[in-house]
Amino acid sequence: MSRFLPHTRQFLALTLAAGAPAGLILFRMAYTHTILYGFLLWNLLLAWLPLLFAWMATLAYARGRARERGAWGHWLLALASALAWLIFLPNAPYLITDIAHLRPFDHIPYFYDVTMLFSLALTGLMLGFASLAWMQEVVRERWGRWPARGFAVSVIALASFGVYLGRFLRWNSWDILIQPNALFRQLLDILHNPLTHRTIWAHVAILTVILLVAYGMMTLLPAILSSPIQDRRTP
Repeated sequence: MSRFLPHTRQFLALTLAAGAPAGLILFRMAYTHTILYGFLLWNLLLAWLPLLFAWMATLAYARGRARERGAWGHWLLALASALAWLIFLPNAPYLITDIAHLRPFDHIPYFYDVTMLFSLALTGLMLGFASLAWMQEVVRERWGRWPARGFAVSVIALASFGVYLGRFLRWNSWDILIQPNALFRQLLDILHNPLTHRTIWAHVAILTVILLVAYGMMTLLPAILSSPIQDRRTP
C-alpha cells in the first residue's frame, strides 16, 4: 500500500496547480467585467475529475490488497472509480481544443488570452497524464510491463475518440447515463460505417499520436531530472 501513498501528495499538488489557470480565468472575468470565458472553469473542473477518480481507484485498490478479509468493499469502490475515471478522462485532453475559442478582444491583451488558454491546455494534459500513470501502475503491478503499455495506448486512443465526441459531436461524459440509447446508436453508426466517417478516424488518429508522444515524453522526465550532471572537463 505504501507505494500508492505518494499519490495523495501528488493529488493535492496537482489540485493546487490547477488553480493557476482558474485564477487567470477569474482575473480575466473581473478585469473585463464579462463572463465570456467563464465556461472554461466548468471545463477545468471536468478535467480535474479523472484525477480524483484515479486517486480514489488506486487508494481503494491499495487498501483492498492490504486486507485479507472484508476487502470486497474496497475492490468494488476501486472498480467503480476506475470506470468513472475512464468515462471522464477525455475531459482532460479536451482542454487542448479550447484554443479554438481564442479571439482578439478589445479590453484585454491578446497575449493574455494566449497564455490563459495555453496554461489551461497544459493543465489538462498534466491532470490526464498523471491519472493515467497512476492507473497504469496498478495494471503493471498486477499483469506486468507490456500489458500496462498496451493499457496506456488503448486508453489514450479511447480518450482521443472521446475528445472528438465532445468537441465535434457535442456529447458529454454523463450522456452515457442520461442519453445512452442516442449515444450508442451514433457510436454503432460510426463503428459500422468507418469509411463514411473517415474524417472522424483521421482526427482521432492524429490526436492519439500527439497524446502518445506527449505521454511518452512525460514518462521520461523523472529519469532526465534524476540523472546526475557529468563533469566533462576537457583535458
